[in-house]
Amino acid sequence: MTMINTVVIYSIAALGFNILLGYAGQISLGHAAFMGLGAYVSAYITNTLPDMGGLEYILGILLAGIVPLAIGLILGLIALRLEGHYLAIATLGFGVTIQQVFKEWTGFTNGFSGMNAKAINLFGISLRSRESFYIFSLVILVLLSIFSYNLIRSKIGRGLIAMRDSEHAAQAMGISLFKYKLIAFSLSAFYAGIAGGLYIHLIRFVEPNQWGVELSLNLLAMVVIGGLASILGSVLGAAFITVIPEILKEIPLIGEIRNFSMILTGVALILVIMFIPHGLSRITYKIKPLVKKTRRNKKLEDQEVV
Repeated sequence: MTMINTVVIYSIAALGFNILLGYAGQISLGHAAFMGLGAYVSAYITNTLPDMGGLEYILGILLAGIVPLAIGLILGLIALRLEGHYLAIATLGFGVTIQQVFKEWTGFTNGFSGMNAKAINLFGISLRSRESFYIFSLVILVLLSIFSYNLIRSKIGRGLIAMRDSEHAAQAMGISLFKYKLIAFSLSAFYAGIAGGLYIHLIRFVEPNQWGVELSLNLLAMVVIGGLASILGSVLGAAFITVIPEILKEIPLIGEIRNFSMILTGVALILVIMFIPHGLSRITYKIKPLVKKTRRNKKLEDQEVV
């Protein structure tokens, strides 16, 4: 159940990252920092405020999304004037800087000692059990997925897709590239923050080293492997990166390989880009032509035999 809950939480983060990469065509290598910021904000709020019958947890998780959104807006005003690999390098630097802040700002994060958080208790209903937490986090994932679905089919979504396909054509149509890039970046930061806020109440302990470059690369891998510009792909990618390494670790020889999960992620990325570039969510588009071709060949062979 802990693994399933982790899949749901990473699905939320990947969903936001997909808005940025899959729909807006912008890349970030620092989104782990937004998840970490959301985790610390939620824990700090719920540990500091008195018992308000569950409102402190709702406030904590909301602020876990709003604070990264605000930071994302500020960062976006500077970084989104860059393009391509320059933007990736800028966001990577941001992620490393924020991780260092987590280590040094002991008054807020407790530094290397880590920060504890309480289990969510909503109006007398304890979410200490993994099953009850799963229902709560799944509801949030569904709501955010519905929001993403409607966003992509709105004027903003069409603008993001147009910008991704051709920035010059989008600009010629009157679309403000900077405005839409900023919207995508801030929304993806909001989703990452919400995911971080849920994560700390699931595990109930975090420390700065969790929010490094490796997690940012995993978020990138979730979106690419699951499927760019796909809500379902975000969930499939999160499940693949979270579950498959744990299953394969049970195999004796594979389980002894150090950093096996990173190796698997790299190999999976290469294979997906080579053979199913649209990701796992659209693998049926690859399988259907093969099935039709096989059936057609078999039918021709049967006719020849007759």
